[in-house]
Amino acid sequence: MKITFLGTGAGSTVGSRRAKSSIMVSEGEDSIILDMGNGANSNLEDLGFPDINSVFFTHLHIDHINGIFDYLVQRKIRRMNDVKIYSPPGFSNLLNASKDIGNNISAEVYESNLPKAKIGDLEVYSVEACHAIYAVAYVVTNGEKKIVYSGDTSEPCEGIIEESRDADLIIHEATCIEGCEIYGHTPLPKLKEIFNKKRVIITHIPSQIEDKYSNLGDFILAFDGLIWNV
Repeated sequence: MKITFLGTGAGSTVGSRRAKSSIMVSEGEDSIILDMGNGANSNLEDLGFPDINSVFFTHLHIDHINGIFDYLVQRKIRRMNDVKIYSPPGFSNLLNASKDIGNNISAEVYESNLPKAKIGDLEVYSVEACHAIYAVAYVVTNGEKKIVYSGDTSEPCEGIIEESRDADLIIHEATCIEGCEIYGHTPLPKLKEIFNKKRVIITHIPSQIEDKYSNLGDFILAFDGLIWNV
């Protein structure tokens, strides 16, 4: 599996150095996107606008979804088929509201408390995360390798920890150095305490404090454009 980081910034990130949350997972001819925050859609365009089979949302906070609307406009301009969108309940309300005020966009929306799908050789399923609003984390496997994408969550979160035990790669938010637990996020020290012996790429980083992310050990600090093969 090839993972492309389209957006690695937290909701509080400032400027264009880090787009908001998004990764693309590719296997053979199939590609999916997990979350699509502001700016991630532009980074996808810079890659030549590869055809995406499905988009999966972890939750409906703005920094994880607001790139989708311009992305759908671009698909309409290019006369592409409707993309499939898998989401916790509520996204269809946002899409319909946008259409009701005159936006010519469309998608196949599938809502579930625990979204899942089979996309070519990729199996995608979800477990409940531990965030300020209802959220899920995603597990993606090609039958040989397994990645866990946390979305937004405060650790320890039982479902994510359980799925991470045999994961080949964990892509996990690390929104702060301290103090963000009250907002449903995970500080870097807590992440290192729980996953200290795992392969972890940290994301959801506020660009204005990224210089504070030092002493990472074996952890890898994601940046927009990072490509990682599993």
